[in-house]
Amino acid sequence: MQPGKNLSKKEKSRIKILHAAKGLFERYGIDDVTFTQIAQKADVCRTTVFNHFAGTGELLLAIFAQETEDLKVYAESTGFEGIPLIYALFDRLIEDTANYPTLSIRLITNAIISREDENPISMIEEMVGQNLDSMDAADTKQKVMLITGAYYGLINHYHINKLKFESENMKTEFRQMMDGILK
Repeated sequence: MQPGKNLSKKEKSRIKILHAAKGLFERYGIDDVTFTQIAQKADVCRTTVFNHFAGTGELLLAIFAQETEDLKVYAESTGFEGIPLIYALFDRLIEDTANYPTLSIRLITNAIISREDENPISMIEEMVGQNLDSMDAADTKQKVMLITGAYYGLINHYHINKLKFESENMKTEFRQMMDGILK
């Protein structure tokens, strides 16, 4: 999520704000970070942050949308298709979740309750559905719900039980759940 060379100044500022917010939110908690702190960390004016985002909820959705976009780029770069791509996508999601557990939980929660047309969760579900081998639309829909639900359930389980978010353990557990779903 670093600014690229071909981006406009406005887009570079937006990405800097998203990156700064992500780190601050995880470190201090979403409710304890101000737009002034985000602006300072991003090296932009406070008004620039407000020009991009009306409030914290909008900023959180933008962070998740950027993460989803990064996931799409990653998917294209792997060369995988089908089930191997689904495993790779969730491995990547789990790694990011392990690095930003508090923020990940909040991002997922905000996206679930959001009624936005381009909801990041629906984009993840779409990527999963496109890579399932099922010929039956109802079967595909059910598997998409089970796979994405397994990911959200795993995160909630770790959070609720105050378990350490260790990506390798989480990946192993998730793969076991996926194996059961895909039988």
